[in-house]
Amino acid sequence: MPVLTPVRPDVFFQLVDAVLTSDRVGRGALDPAGPQRRIVSVESNDRVMQILAGPGSGKTEMLVWRILYELFVLGSPAETLLVTTFTRKAATELEVRLVERCDALLEQAALRGSVLQAPHVHDVRLGTLHSLCDALMREFDKSYMASGTRLIDEHETTVRMARELRFRIGRRMSETSDPLNVVCNTPEVSALFQPPWVSQAWPSTEIQRVDLVRAVLAQHTETWMPRCAERGTRNGVEYHSAATLNITEAFGKLHERWVAYLDDNAIMDFTTIQQRFLERQHTVTAELRHVFVDEFQDTNPVQFAIHLGWLSGAETRLTVVGDDDQSVYRFRGSDIVCFQGLQAECARAGIGFRQEKLEHNHRSTASIVAFSEMFRTRSVLSSISMPKNIQPASAAAAGSPVRLMVGPWSSLATVTAAELAAMRSDDAAALMPDAAILMFSTSEKSSRNAVSPGLEMHDALEAGGLRVSNARNKTAGGPASPVHDLLALISYLVDPVTSASVPGSRRAVEVHASAREAARRPFAISAAPSFASDTHAAFQKRFRKTGGSLSVPAADRADVLAYVDEIRRRLVASASVATGDRRRLTLAAFVARLMSFGYFRNCGYTPQLFRQALFTSLLEANVAPTRRTMSSLDEPMRPSLDDAGKIVWPKQYWDLLRVMATMLEATTLDDVEVDAFSENSVAMLTFHQAKGLEFEHVYVSSTGRDVNPANVLRTQLFSGTPVTYSVTNGHADTRDAEVMRLSEADREREVYVALTRAKSTLTILHDPSHVRSEIRQLNPAIASIFAGVAARPHPLGGGVTVQEFTYPAAGGVS
Repeated sequence: MPVLTPVRPDVFFQLVDAVLTSDRVGRGALDPAGPQRRIVSVESNDRVMQILAGPGSGKTEMLVWRILYELFVLGSPAETLLVTTFTRKAATELEVRLVERCDALLEQAALRGSVLQAPHVHDVRLGTLHSLCDALMREFDKSYMASGTRLIDEHETTVRMARELRFRIGRRMSETSDPLNVVCNTPEVSALFQPPWVSQAWPSTEIQRVDLVRAVLAQHTETWMPRCAERGTRNGVEYHSAATLNITEAFGKLHERWVAYLDDNAIMDFTTIQQRFLERQHTVTAELRHVFVDEFQDTNPVQFAIHLGWLSGAETRLTVVGDDDQSVYRFRGSDIVCFQGLQAECARAGIGFRQEKLEHNHRSTASIVAFSEMFRTRSVLSSISMPKNIQPASAAAAGSPVRLMVGPWSSLATVTAAELAAMRSDDAAALMPDAAILMFSTSEKSSRNAVSPGLEMHDALEAGGLRVSNARNKTAGGPASPVHDLLALISYLVDPVTSASVPGSRRAVEVHASAREAARRPFAISAAPSFASDTHAAFQKRFRKTGGSLSVPAADRADVLAYVDEIRRRLVASASVATGDRRRLTLAAFVARLMSFGYFRNCGYTPQLFRQALFTSLLEANVAPTRRTMSSLDEPMRPSLDDAGKIVWPKQYWDLLRVMATMLEATTLDDVEVDAFSENSVAMLTFHQAKGLEFEHVYVSSTGRDVNPANVLRTQLFSGTPVTYSVTNGHADTRDAEVMRLSEADREREVYVALTRAKSTLTILHDPSHVRSEIRQLNPAIASIFAGVAARPHPLGGGVTVQEFTYPAAGGVS
């Protein structure tokens, strides 16, 4: 490892101030009497430093300079520093900031006649914890690398689990005692994971069972194993009902079977790799001097164990940054106790601990800061959060009043669009305002009875001439999407729907090989698979019948359907030819040829193009190669003919149709997040997506969703804590006061994150008569702030009224 000549601390801080006050950065110098210099300095006795950083307080800036202090002042080699972030995007942004600040510091030193050694900042290990666990084990764990293990993403995990659910995870499906049946058929378990917006029986489909099993395995691996396994503590669900005394064993057996499948295929999912790394962490710890953790408030128990594990190295330091009021990922397994209990854990282990706070918001106007702080103090967060007092920066403008706009949702959407359209630039580029619409859900998938709020808002914005980006639209796999249409064409290749006269029917009916009606299968041109389903055929029929019929398709898709017919004919014709003369066409090559047709190719640089890329990633997830072999990608399609002259397709193609069709039918997918599509557009984001972002103008809706105890119950029960709860209409319910208090706090944290994204203007939208409860109900703390404030008609009409929260320049709140 190269040894750098250390820079004196006083010289380092002179250079830091020069960088911050330069025209390129435009910030203020570090206050010598404030917490910033104490945070940046890495003291000799620092083992654990916790930075409690409020919204807009510059925590990323402080984290970057603390990393650079370790490099420049203490001379630590860059490869001995590890920095973890919550998302890949955050990792990229932090890496860019780190490089920019390092280069700027070297430049300032050169301007002063001092040439400093570059610390090889690109060698800092920076990324999400999952990617870093994978990279570290590949570098330092010989057995992991020798196995050729590959980390798989969430899509591939879902596909593989759906394919193996009844073969590797559930093995005795006829027995109620099989662990898979125990999990899926025990209401006390499924109620903990059933989505709050689902009212019908759940899980009722194969993909829903996959979702349940994945969630159970994640909670078991990330919460129960680090907290209960060593002590032998039973899962808390068992204390609820004598009928579920085998729950702990059932969860353990499912975990054992899934891990065995992963090992057999030399793969690792995001959940399992954390547990595997924790077991092998001792092989890595000696290589690291300082570990930095961003967004530590969203840590789950197994990640908490990993981060405490770094401290087994006598010289290893740990710096964590976060805000307990911005912890919003309990639904993914995080537990705020990890952040709030760090100091106590260090005290128990005799590890030195230091806490610093960043309490000045440099992002927002004084009006927005005061409103957000009043929301926090009037909600349950005031009694459940770590002590802090968030204040506006000394140079913050008073700003515009925070507004509450009330009216019918359609009118609110129209008024919002009109306001944002009025902010557009008048130049030829017609720049969109820097604005975001934040909602609990931005799904644009409507039900049969009502248009979704997300779609209604999206349509209003576009009608106002605004460009909109909404990656979580839940329509990427819907009709007219390449994801839908390409699956339809594979369905047409393997199992074409045709018309045939079936005994007992007075007229010709639609038949295909996997039809649910057994009487129709013998009349299909393909041999029947081992399952019955109409799901993939529904994709095919929608594609073929749009603008036409099964026999006479629309002109814009006739050529691609004719091509599929020709490919099927040639593949069948080659089935009886000697092996050496067979035509070689892989499924991936077939899809690539489909996408060369104008129907797909002429989409331009639009979301449609990236939905094609989304389909290819789903296709690869189904084919699922490993590091050890790529044969599954290169295998040609080789159907055969049976004695009856029917086309016999290998099982893998039927598996693809079964799994992908049920997946798309259940979720319809989100768009791929592409930064280019979010530029110069109004963003529609969920509260969770908005985390870490900021916008000049923010509109927040759905602040009053019902308090749902399921997420907190999961945390408690999988931590081995007995909590009494009931199951009502498939959902978990409890009268436990502490669980309900923690659940209410989770809702308030989501709203607090949304409010604090605004820089210049903040508007809350409320429709008191909406069919959706989260739109209809106004958050109680927000309602209390606006109570007694006079309402006036909005100048744009539509039955919309406006109330204003003002922050006088003299200080105080009215």
